[in-house]
Amino acid sequence: MTRSIAFASLKGGVGKTTVALNCAFAFARRGARTLLVDTDLQGAIGMSLDGVSDRPGLAANLARGGPPLEGLVKTRLPELCLLPMGPVDALDEDRFAINAREANIVGRILEHSQRDFDLVLFDTPAGLGGMSRIALEEVDSVIAVAQCEPLALRAMPRLLELLARLRDIGSACSLLGVVGTMSSFRDPVLLASLEELWSLYRDQVFDTAVPRDSTFLQASRAGVPLGLLSRRPPAVSAVFDKLVAEIEERLGSDAGGEDDGPIRLVD
Repeated sequence: MTRSIAFASLKGGVGKTTVALNCAFAFARRGARTLLVDTDLQGAIGMSLDGVSDRPGLAANLARGGPPLEGLVKTRLPELCLLPMGPVDALDEDRFAINAREANIVGRILEHSQRDFDLVLFDTPAGLGGMSRIALEEVDSVIAVAQCEPLALRAMPRLLELLARLRDIGSACSLLGVVGTMSSFRDPVLLASLEELWSLYRDQVFDTAVPRDSTFLQASRAGVPLGLLSRRPPAVSAVFDKLVAEIEERLGSDAGGEDDGPIRLVD
């Protein structure tokens, strides 16, 4: 069964695209056939990866009324594919979400993903309307991305309220967990915000927090996931292996694709 997850945040600039991209890479490295879909009109995933931003994707599929997965981008990892947003005409932005809802584009993406993918991950734009709302209505689970600073934490209740309201009207979407980003144990303000996140949401918060680290800027400048920044991946890339292991535990054993089990060191 294909599982679907949206990465969401009311506030922009919290590292949501970074988390979505690097989790997708980590899932694929662990053997899950993963599709990462960009639903942000700014094309955040495309802008994060060298050679992707100008490729046609979701926007072109919607405009042409063609197959929802046309324009899939294959990556260096056979288990990872991308559906970028692609260029969006500035005059079309106001009606984009309306057209997407009328065409049931997210639902059709999920329907056409059943055979070839174990996981479909959606990077959503900041806020709770537009394409974010459409994705949240269709996916199984949501990972809330919360920057470790006071304003981002104050925005969390609105996301949780929306999820509750969506369930009331029949959506199956539920909160899978909350991941703290841009954390630091050396900055007392950031540490206090992380501790507040843990105290407010307790078991919903993943044990793994994404640290504030200049290596993220290096990867962004190079247009690659952290794991491909160099032949020897930087230490901070291991954060996403840990986070994805936690996500898999919450999803259940079917999230990783093939059956898992012990592997002999010596044949």
